[in-house]
Amino acid sequence: MIEKDLVRKGNREKDLLDNLLSYAKAYRNSYDDGGPVKPKPPINIDEYLELGVKVANMSAAEREALEFMLNKLGVKKK
Repeated sequence: MIEKDLVRKGNREKDLLDNLLSYAKAYRNSYDDGGPVKPKPPINIDEYLELGVKVANMSAAEREALEFMLNKLGVKKK
C-alpha cells in the first residue's frame, strides 16, 4: 500500500515552467522601453598580457583545473 504522504501533489514541472516563463516575461518587459547603452570599457592590454603569461606558466594540472572550472561556468572558447 502506498502512503499518502509519499505521493507527490500537483504538477511540479508545470509549476517550475510557469515560474520560469513569468521571470522571462518580466525580464523582457523591463527592457522593452530601451534606454542609453553604456559602451564596453576598453581592454587593458597590460592585464591581458599578464593573464596570458600566467596561463602560459601554469602546470598541466593547473591548466586542467582551470579548464574544468571554465567548463562548469559555461564559458565558451573563442
